[in-house]
Amino acid sequence: MVEIMMVVLLIGILVGITAPPMFRYLASSRLQTASDRMIGDLQYARSMAISNGSILRFSAAVDGYVLADPNTGTVLRNRQFDEGMTLATAQTADFFPWGMADATIFNLSSAGQTRQINVLPTGMVEVP
Repeated sequence: MVEIMMVVLLIGILVGITAPPMFRYLASSRLQTASDRMIGDLQYARSMAISNGSILRFSAAVDGYVLADPNTGTVLRNRQFDEGMTLATAQTADFFPWGMADATIFNLSSAGQTRQINVLPTGMVEVP
């Protein structure tokens, strides 16, 4: 009986030690996934603006974003962030048919971690 209690105690100690890093890893992984999805949608906005020859607007709110054609109102993408994930401020970036874009910095946050996504005036998207 004492041996079983020692094994349970050791398992409890190991779980107590490994749980916090595991939760930080999961939060970091969720933030990475959301920022990768947002980067992909920003790159998609640029390529669609060029191929369609029209302006596309990437409107980001605190809880998600919409990619739409401001002239027709056609929505190309509409995404909501996962629970606990937010943008610092609501922002808009227009992508133009000649490949340029409004320079914008998006700060995506989750569980005390922040990921910065930059849209450059050239329309390229970068993560510093």
